[in-house]
Amino acid sequence: MQFRNSDKLIRAMKSLEDAIRYTRSVNFQELDNSFKSVLQAAVVQNFSLTFNVCRKMLYYQLQDINSVGLSRVDNVAGNEVNDIESAKSLIKLAAEEGLISDFQSWAEYLECEYLTNSSNSNIRTFEKAASFLQDAAELLKTCAKRKNNERRAA
Repeated sequence: MQFRNSDKLIRAMKSLEDAIRYTRSVNFQELDNSFKSVLQAAVVQNFSLTFNVCRKMLYYQLQDINSVGLSRVDNVAGNEVNDIESAKSLIKLAAEEGLISDFQSWAEYLECEYLTNSSNSNIRTFEKAASFLQDAAELLKTCAKRKNNERRAA
């Protein structure tokens, strides 16, 4: 099982973390509203980037799980991962396989990702970014643990 996109995810998470940290600082509170909105947009863009890297990581992890026959889900056909038609299906399968622990939270992040094109929903995405960052870190740990377990088994 390969641990694809881990470096990309680490960099994306770091950028998101930095943006969130700044928007929670005293300096941010003292800014003019126009600057605040620019920095909030930076958080939203970093959220979007990080979420997309997570989706790719989930996809590759599920492909690898199926290719080596380690699926925990009895009804997962070998090609099911390749046939995933929607991101929500990907997230559901990832939850079933134990890659993510909270399907509902990830479904909400997906909804935020779809809504980032609308400025009215950017605030919602901005507010979800910190909890998403924690879940992305959990995903990274889960994937690293799976890779280490695979090495030990080999």
